[in-house]
Amino acid sequence: MNREPEARPSACDDEDLRMAVGALALGALDADEAREVRRHLADCPECQEEYASFVGVKRVMDIGLVGAPMPEMPAPERPGRRRSPLFGTRTPAPFRAPRRRRVMAGIAGCAAALVLVVGGFWAGSGTSSPSTNTAAAEVLPAVTQLGVTAQISYQDHGWGTAVTAKMSGTPDGLTCTLYVYDRNHDVIQLSNWRSVAGKTIAIPAATSLPSEQIDHFEVRVVGYGAYDINVPMAS
Repeated sequence: MNREPEARPSACDDEDLRMAVGALALGALDADEAREVRRHLADCPECQEEYASFVGVKRVMDIGLVGAPMPEMPAPERPGRRRSPLFGTRTPAPFRAPRRRRVMAGIAGCAAALVLVVGGFWAGSGTSSPSTNTAAAEVLPAVTQLGVTAQISYQDHGWGTAVTAKMSGTPDGLTCTLYVYDRNHDVIQLSNWRSVAGKTIAIPAATSLPSEQIDHFEVRVVGYGAYDINVPMAS
């Protein structure tokens, strides 16, 4: 009697790997971690499909952003640099998972931003939504550096703080990343985007930190040089 071969568990069923793929699509990884995940994605069709599904969620979050790009699928290595396997298919590159706690914090912030965006559509559709304990939005003084202006507004919610970063005066193609610092000077990345010349871009984001625990915001700008724009909380 022939026995059916047992199905081997896929390496892509690893929970940390799935979380890291989602965090990459949502912009919650630092440069080194993102590079590690992209290296794995370049040779793993299964994880590429997983990445595409997370990009769909990111697309909902990006609705309403002027000129905000979607994350790009990792390009495969150049044919000339790859060695063809002698037998079978190529095994995806081994994956080292980023720190779980920090990835969870980044995904939680992106998920909160998604709730904020969907809630905005609900309110804009004319349908009354359930009442929440929401304070009026606070607008911080604008800060300008090298001709680029950043203005941050924030709004307290029961789940944390909704944040909007408005950027203007940027040339085309700068990479901007928004961070929040708590009172202990721990930093959390909230979102990143690419600038569009001649346009003011409003970037929605969110953090689980209540506003009283926020020390300041920072926009890091890369391209044609690198600099930081610090936006302190109003005293």
